Parts: sequence; C-alpha cells; structure tokens
Amino acid sequence: VVVGTGAGGAPVAARLAARGHAVVMVEEGGDYTRADFVGRPLELQRKLYRDGGLTFALGNTVIPLPLGRTVGGTTTINSGTCYRTPPDVQRRWALEHGLRSLGPGSLDAHFERVESLLGVAPTSPETLGEIAKVIARGADALGYRHGPLLRNAPGCDGQAVCCFGCPTDAKRSTNVSYVPLALQHGAMLFHHARVARVLREGSRAAGVEAVATGGADGVRRRLVVRARAVVLACGTLHTPVVLLENDLATSSGEVGKNLSIHPAGYAFAKFREPIRGWSGVPQGYAIEEQEHLGIRFEGAFPPPAIAAAALGTIGPAWTRDLEELDTLANFGFMVSDTSRGRVTRGADGHPSVRYRLNDADVRTVVRAQAELARVFFAAGAEEVRPGMSIFTRLRSLADVEVLEREGPDRARAHHLALSAYHPLGTCRMGSDPRRSVV
Repeated sequence: VVVGTGAGGAPVAARLAARGHAVVMVEEGGDYTRADFVGRPLELQRKLYRDGGLTFALGNTVIPLPLGRTVGGTTTINSGTCYRTPPDVQRRWALEHGLRSLGPGSLDAHFERVESLLGVAPTSPETLGEIAKVIARGADALGYRHGPLLRNAPGCDGQAVCCFGCPTDAKRSTNVSYVPLALQHGAMLFHHARVARVLREGSRAAGVEAVATGGADGVRRRLVVRARAVVLACGTLHTPVVLLENDLATSSGEVGKNLSIHPAGYAFAKFREPIRGWSGVPQGYAIEEQEHLGIRFEGAFPPPAIAAAALGTIGPAWTRDLEELDTLANFGFMVSDTSRGRVTRGADGHPSVRYRLNDADVRTVVRAQAELARVFFAAGAEEVRPGMSIFTRLRSLADVEVLEREGPDRARAHHLALSAYHPLGTCRMGSDPRRSVV
C-alpha cells in the first residue's frame, strides 16, 4: 500500500506493480483530469491545493508553502521544472549522513530512466515568452551564464497555467505518467481517502486504515488495506505527522525536525516595450551564474489574477500597476537555506510548521534581489520593484548599490516577500539510526 500519489509515491507504486506486486494507492485528494483544468487560477487553487493554497510556515515571518492535494500531489500544480540532484548535494549525503551508495554519479541511470519517461527537455523557444528574452539580454550584458530550464512538458503550448493543472496533459506530472502506469500494471487507486491509522502486527507496519469520502452519496466510509509493506509518501509536512500519530520511526527523535524549504523571492521590473509576461510558461528560464553562492534564479510570470495579488500596492497605485501589467517583467529566485524548521502535529491533527529565517539567509535574499535588479537594469528596465517592504523602488544602479550596502544590515525576515516550494528534510535518511528517521 502506497500512501500518496505525488513525486514520491507514484513512481514507487508503478515500479512495484510492474514487477507483479499487488499495489493499492491511497490518496487524500481528488482524481481530476484535463477536463477539470479549465485555466481559472483562483477556482482551481481552491480545488487542487491543500487548504486552498493557504499552507504556511510561521516564525519570524510568514512564508506560504503551496501544496497539492490531488492525484499527482504537488506535481499536478507545479511548473514542471526537472533538476537532477546536484553532485555537491549527493556528496554531502555521503559525507554528512553516511549514504555512501548515494554519492555523486550513483543515481545517473535512475535519472536517465525518469527523464526519458517524463520527456524532460529544455523549454522550447516558442513557449518561453518575452521575459526570457529580457533576462537573456541582461545576463549577456553582465556575462552571466543562463538558459532555458529543463521541464517535463513535451508538446507544451505555453498556456501559462501549469500551476493549476495542465489543460492539455502536456506536463507529465504523476497524474498523467506514473499513476496511469501503475494502473496499467494492475494497481488500484482510492482517492478522497485520508489515512487515519497505520495498522501494526507486533513491531511492523501491516497496512493502513483510511476514511474515504466523496462518493455520489457523500457517505464517509472506512477503508482498510492490509499489506506486506507500507510506503508513506505524504510529503515533507504530512509524512512526519502520520509517523508521530502512530508512534512509528520515532526512536531517533528526529521526525519532523531538520525542515528546510528553499525560500523564494521575486521582483517586478518596468519596461517601455510590451512584455505580456503571462504569454509563456510560468517558469521556463534560469540564470545559473550564482549557484555556487546558493542562489538559483528561475522564473517568468504568473497568470494575471495571481500577479495582481503580488504587486504590493493598494488603491490607485494598484490600479495604475494593473493597467501597466503588460509592460512589467517578473522573475524569481530561491536560496539554499541554512535555516531549519520543524513540523509537529497540531491540535487539529494537521501539520504545524515552524520555521525561523536566520540572518545569513536574509542577507542571501538581499544579495539575490540586488543581483536580479542588476540583470533587469542591464536589460533596459526603467525601474525595479523588489519583493520587499523596504527598498521598494529602485530607479538606477545607484539605488542598487544602496541596497547592496545598506540592505544586509537593515533588512529583517519580515521585510521580505517570500514563498517556498521545496519543503524537505523532516524524515531524513542516514546510516546512523540515532540521527536518522530512515
């Protein structure tokens, strides 16, 4: 039995079913198809996102953590970017956690198989849109390495609603790749079913008990699956809650700890020429120059309904910004954080996420904002508007220099407009059972 049908659970289910095992997938969310993915972001956010997209990490600032609650998990609502685990991360796994069999190069054959199945390839020029041209122009002027992102979307036509379910099934999220593959090999899928308990026989997990809803009659039903093996693939926030609820794998005391999230920021830039940033994939281009500093620049533009909420202005100023939306470019970045948080089981049974952004990561975000501003100005921007509540308007390189000089001392976590899309670490793997969950 595999709990969760996202990036973790679905490939496991497909692989086991292909080998002849009887496999049952249990998914809390609904089973939606391209007929449901109608391109209306706010409607689909309520339908496909956990808590309607209102999942947060709380600490010295509030950081949204959007998660999918649907067959396909968060892969159904992400942008389709596909990066291999970097060699330096694998090296750290081997050196710091004793995972010597997972060092650099060890996963290459697996990466190749997955990339082949998902059709991973560089974003096509036809779907990149004008923002990619802006970023390329600025990066070239500064001598920065840049290029299209690798995505799992062969045949993409650039409708820019990847994060709300792909309306053409071009994006090969697990709901259209690994889940159907598992079903073809005889696996079963129960959706709208939330696991309430892991069954045990002595010291081993022997199945799950779930509460299923969403049938034509709306009646809640009890679902019991007995199994030789239980795979919990409920994501970084919910897997530790299931383990804590059932007192499983808790001997190290590490369940729910070691949370990192790759905090992400953004900036808008005003240009004279039309950009129409919503015409193209929402995340198709990257600047690779600063990766050694733990900064990865990627992005394009969200749909107008979402972009309008991120403009950071109110009243007449917001109206003016919205009227000029076609001349605004938006690009983003994420940082490899040294901050750590924790997931615990809240009073309502749902994850309670605590995360404090430390001063070093605040300074990295400020540096990333300054670098992004330099790229925009090198591309010909009239003004750059960082996602911050200080230094909100940069009108020249002199303003960027002020940000670089004063920002690291003045900026605090709550001054930064952040979100995060890569929660990880709460059930970490290692060779020492005293320091590891797996």
